[in-house]
Amino acid sequence: MYQKIKNKLRFNRFTRKIRFKNRISASEACTYWLKSNKNKFIYEGNNINSFELNITSVDSKEIPLSLSWANPLITRPRFIYSLNNVVVSPAESHIYFCDLDKSSSDLGSKFDCNKLSIFDFYKKNELLEAKEIPGNILHLGISSNPSNFYHWLHEIYARIIRIQKNYNIDKFDFYIMPALMHKYQKEALDLLKVDSRKIISDNAFYRCTGNLVTANIDNIVSGIDLRNFFWAKNNKQIDQSKKYFLDRDANSGLQKRELVNFDKFKCKYEESGFEFIKPEKVSFEKQIDLFLSAKGVVGVNGSAFSLSTLMNNDSKVVEIFPKSFVDPAISNICAPAKLKYGFYIEDSYRPQNENNWDRDANAKINADLIDHDKIIKFFN
Repeated sequence: MYQKIKNKLRFNRFTRKIRFKNRISASEACTYWLKSNKNKFIYEGNNINSFELNITSVDSKEIPLSLSWANPLITRPRFIYSLNNVVVSPAESHIYFCDLDKSSSDLGSKFDCNKLSIFDFYKKNELLEAKEIPGNILHLGISSNPSNFYHWLHEIYARIIRIQKNYNIDKFDFYIMPALMHKYQKEALDLLKVDSRKIISDNAFYRCTGNLVTANIDNIVSGIDLRNFFWAKNNKQIDQSKKYFLDRDANSGLQKRELVNFDKFKCKYEESGFEFIKPEKVSFEKQIDLFLSAKGVVGVNGSAFSLSTLMNNDSKVVEIFPKSFVDPAISNICAPAKLKYGFYIEDSYRPQNENNWDRDANAKINADLIDHDKIIKFFN
């Protein structure tokens, strides 16, 4: 009863105004967190965090700023955290320390080096309604779209692989993470022997009274985690010389990008040794085998390239972009994997100003405005 009254006072508007001037600083919260016997972290050493982008403009025009601004590409240090008495949600990467009187800490995607990013949570009245959960908890909440293959793979699945190096996944009583909406998610978790019956996915807040384990999000070097895991797991003899065209149509993915007027150009790729595949039409395990066997992939940009990092160093990737949408996600994961990344923008388009990209992720791409011979030559 006393704790409930105390919590209500903390979130009371008048109390907030009185305490606002005296909120603890980020460094004070960091000191509290690091020195507390209840909260521990594992620094993942020996992780290189600076990478040179290997980008080729296949359409022979300048590289857009959105693809090249971060060269070298710098990533944050990586940590795994063991925390006690915190509040979390499947829909957030944030970790709320409720035993700090005046502040809360975000250890998710905004965790920077060994400093805790502090923000005001007094407006978060939902924390008062947090459901208490005892036992050992694995937290895999994200703020991104969990239905997107790229975000789910690199922000949830890769974290499980990282955490498995230090913890027995079976020992967790619950996994707080977004709901499994797609067949590939269930198939992927089965490969890790994760018991999906333990998943808690209601987008509410949960107060974990026992021990909670989580890891900061790393959707760049995460591709190397995936590669190392599936290379070690693979016990098949695979021909690693395949070339694939990742075939995308209006029914592929959440965003509706596709090549139109393309049928007449397919023979060019087939004659050059490309095999056409629709990744979303095959099982997750089959997708793994496809990328393990590939030395090159090409297609309309998007999440279908998310497993490209399974390929050997110096393998090649080419994304075909519409005039209105250029995104660096795949080029970024290619850098740590030492892949040769190329791109072709429809009609070799460049706006007069970098701020003039329309950012229409659902645009169609006219195959007549692509020099397919240049793309094929990139792979030779």
